[in-house]
Amino acid sequence: MKHEGLLETRDGTQIWYGLTCKDKLPVVLTDGIGCDGFIWPYVVDHFADSYSLLRWHYRGHGRSESPPTPQGLSIEDLAEDLHELLQHLGIERAVLAGHSMGVQVILEYYRRHPERVAALVPMCGSYERPADTFHDTDRYRPVFDAAIRLFTTSKVAALLWRHLTPSKLGLHLARIAELNRHLVRAADFMPYLKHLGRMDPEVFFHMLGHAIDHSAKDVLETIDVPTLIIAGDKDKFSPLRCSIHMNRSIPFSQLAVLRGGSHAAPIEMPDEVEAQLEPFLENIARVEGFAAVVQTDKSQ
Repeated sequence: MKHEGLLETRDGTQIWYGLTCKDKLPVVLTDGIGCDGFIWPYVVDHFADSYSLLRWHYRGHGRSESPPTPQGLSIEDLAEDLHELLQHLGIERAVLAGHSMGVQVILEYYRRHPERVAALVPMCGSYERPADTFHDTDRYRPVFDAAIRLFTTSKVAALLWRHLTPSKLGLHLARIAELNRHLVRAADFMPYLKHLGRMDPEVFFHMLGHAIDHSAKDVLETIDVPTLIIAGDKDKFSPLRCSIHMNRSIPFSQLAVLRGGSHAAPIEMPDEVEAQLEPFLENIARVEGFAAVVQTDKSQ
């Protein structure tokens, strides 16, 4: 990132951000829970010269501080952090791309500040209560609730979390349970596990508790900006039916289904993701009055 900094938010929490360039169409890359940008490297490499890509770390994630209390970890808090960040950077309108829980964040942001949104790109995520759709069933909800209680109260559990999450065992379990093991590369996914291992488990699980009770279902039919929904048909965390429902509910939205893609499709199938994003972003740039985008072959 060419321009980096920290923003002190309304409750004093310092939020990290990085911007690739200025004076081009702003595209905000919004993470899933427990992430510090691991899902975006191919997107950044491909589009960094063409757009003002804005990355940022949630409270308690990456280079951002944790809030004073767990009550400051809600989806609404994250949406307001993003709003303060865009105001701080003087960005009046932006394309909001969100992965996993980031879909909830960008939809909540649209609910609150629709005039600041040029377009939306929900990617491998749901519009509400992900614990109720995990593996396409709601029977895992008690498991989520139990894990939240355990890891926000037990120091032993927190210690195990820090040691086992960033291990080869963690990678193996993720490949079995959630990823397309034939497509995902360990070098792309291990940064996520290592970041999880460094995180305060209380922050992660308090935020998860807020996320699994959040809904933006009522926002979908109000969206009147271009929307590109990207989904993996093998996504077990955010099943394809969630993206299909978004597509049917959001007027004039587009749905791109990546065959074989899991919840980590942006690092499993980067070429396919870029092929969907490229014409969409070029059109938004023209509509928003930015100069035509010229892609170059970086292999030359």
